[in-house]
Amino acid sequence: MKKTKEIPVHRLADKDFYASYTEGINLGDFSVSHRIDFFAIVWFGSDEGLHYIDFNPYPVKKNLVYLLARNQVHALPGKRPKSRVIMLSKAFFDSIEDDDLRFIFAPFSNEGIAIPDEMVEPLSNLFNLILLENNTSNDARLLHIYTNALLLHLYRLSHNSAGRSAYHDERLRKLFELISTHYKTQKLVEFYADKIGLTAKRINQIVKEKLALSVSQLIYNYTLIEAKREISHSTKSLKEIAIELGFKGQSYFSRFFKKQTGYTPERFRQENL
Repeated sequence: MKKTKEIPVHRLADKDFYASYTEGINLGDFSVSHRIDFFAIVWFGSDEGLHYIDFNPYPVKKNLVYLLARNQVHALPGKRPKSRVIMLSKAFFDSIEDDDLRFIFAPFSNEGIAIPDEMVEPLSNLFNLILLENNTSNDARLLHIYTNALLLHLYRLSHNSAGRSAYHDERLRKLFELISTHYKTQKLVEFYADKIGLTAKRINQIVKEKLALSVSQLIYNYTLIEAKREISHSTKSLKEIAIELGFKGQSYFSRFFKKQTGYTPERFRQENL
């Protein structure tokens, strides 16, 4: 079987924190799919079409902010748009004490957070403070204070996003955390309902009210994201990927993948080589 190329990984090297405008970033080729080894806040400053997060397209629009989690796959084909970018190492991210601020990076809903007109100037000034501190004294305490302030504003604004607003429900946050940890081995709704202390029927009702999805569909989403990552940029065979993702065999995995995407795993791999 022909092996695929490993996906490029963009790293911060020895930095824990890095803030920059687009033109100052030189981590690798952003136009092709790449996995990021950090957490990122990307605030677009112009309208330039589309970018891709975990192979799904999202609009590049002025004053739309995207939060990317470590290990997500990103691509920004075409002209690189104007943007403000903050990149956080895992160590810096883990030291953020507020659970709410860390959780808005959860890679389930990747839609952007819109900054309203009246907040553009205040948040621009806050970004400039972050940039100045990062380029001068680089005091970790101040960077934490400024970054927490920016994330808190984004957390507030995320209430206006249908998908991200679900993160403000403690029961759903717990569910997302459980699924992200156990989706490869636990496919039944009852497992997650029991951990949360609800019936399977009730947790499904909550998820459908908030997201118009079932718990099973959430599990499928996590599985599909990882499947796409592995198929596109892994040297593993489809049989190995199937077993790692909790399927009984390659045929079960292939049926699942085609049902969810309309493509066979083989075709998806060929088109993403």
